[in-house]
Amino acid sequence: MAGLRPGIVTGAESPFSLRRSTTATVATGGISYDTGYAREPFDSEVVERELRIIRDDLHCNAVRVMGGDPERLELAATFAADLGLEVWFSPYPLELTADEVLSLFADCAERAERLRQRGAEVVFVTGAS
Repeated sequence: MAGLRPGIVTGAESPFSLRRSTTATVATGGISYDTGYAREPFDSEVVERELRIIRDDLHCNAVRVMGGDPERLELAATFAADLGLEVWFSPYPLELTADEVLSLFADCAERAERLRQRGAEVVFVTGAS
């Protein structure tokens, strides 16, 4: 996972606020996108349309994709990357044991790394305020 920029995202580093990208000369403005279980059914067409709105109507160039289901996270992150958005891949471990958190993070880190290897700008978030 050497290519990922791991870490805890807080304050000015958060995609909620404007920040200076470490890899580009353009400012990054972003928003969080929840892939959680409140989104039932989880419809891929809706996800893609909402991410397009985030890019086109909200004028964001980054999105923090968060939730507890690795497949949902990967799907939304792939759509976001395909739209040219910087992806903040953010697994959200609710009510998990330490071993389950470690397993979730390892699974999601592999998914985020595959996306990064395809050329996407990816930040792997292992915690947030």
